[in-house]
Amino acid sequence: MIEQLQPFLADIIEPYAQGREDQLLESFTKFIELLRLKTREANLTGLRDPNEIAVHVIGDALAPLNSGAPIDFLAEPPDELLDVGSGAGIPGLVYAILWPGTDIVLLESQRKRIDFLYEAVEDLGLENVQILEGRAESHAHELQWRERFDIVTSRALAPLPISLELCLPFLALDGYFLTFKGANVTAEVKEADFALGKLGGGSIDAQGYTAGPGAPRRHALWSRKTGLTPDRYPRKEGIPAKRHLRGSR
Repeated sequence: MIEQLQPFLADIIEPYAQGREDQLLESFTKFIELLRLKTREANLTGLRDPNEIAVHVIGDALAPLNSGAPIDFLAEPPDELLDVGSGAGIPGLVYAILWPGTDIVLLESQRKRIDFLYEAVEDLGLENVQILEGRAESHAHELQWRERFDIVTSRALAPLPISLELCLPFLALDGYFLTFKGANVTAEVKEADFALGKLGGGSIDAQGYTAGPGAPRRHALWSRKTGLTPDRYPRKEGIPAKRHLRGSR
């Protein structure tokens, strides 16, 4: 099965490898196998086939970097990146493998997923990863984390207005928020306009991409932090999900 996976995976990572093909292929193969082994225990992903994981995990994280990203992150990787609601380390662990010189923080609140992240970091030998246990609503008000990161990512976290409230407080001024959505994003982006104005985010730039062979069309949503986030955000635990930031910008 691994023999069949590797040529397929090699094609996916080739545009991003920059002379590190063998190293990345080994690390991403190990990550895929670990996901397959542990997914039933911790409800990490519904994917079982290694090629599907390669596309929908590895390819989905990498493709936005080469499909209209606002900065050439492949040439100049970020110094610090936070992955909010990291789950199985998607996309945070993918970026930790790709960028060994970038300090990566994985924020997760569910115990089984936290345990998986610790195991994955150890098995993959990643020295650039820190796991932050708890919820965004609390950690975003701590000075050591607030408005610190060059990139903040989220994937399958929440509807866009909620994700913005949970993520933008961690983002440094002029840094970029990145989230991943499906083919139809117009209504969700429009709904998030008020939240962006409240939280210091610039307008959303939606870039279409395809993660790999057989993958559907998706969108990477980028927003540059243009103003400081008011101290009151994010609101207390559970409130962002119950009462979205809505209104007229």
